[in-house]
Amino acid sequence: MEQMLGEAREQLVRLQGVHSGTTAEVACTLLQHLSHSATPIDQALVDTAAADVAAGVAMEDVAAWSRLPAQELAELVTAGQDQG
Repeated sequence: MEQMLGEAREQLVRLQGVHSGTTAEVACTLLQHLSHSATPIDQALVDTAAADVAAGVAMEDVAAWSRLPAQELAELVTAGQDQG
């Protein structure tokens, strides 16, 4: 995760040096890079939460720790089980 955050930071520094293109183009590129970087972190959160629930930790506790609404977490865990 630290490596991914470092790479995102480097990309931000590179984007700050971009002098061509519109602000909207730079913002679009930045958001695309951040979104791409966030995907593995989001998946790790869901995978860890699903493992906690499977290990018997209360859904409400996992939801609080992951800062996700319990209903949303339940749907994510169920969807992950259906895919796995």
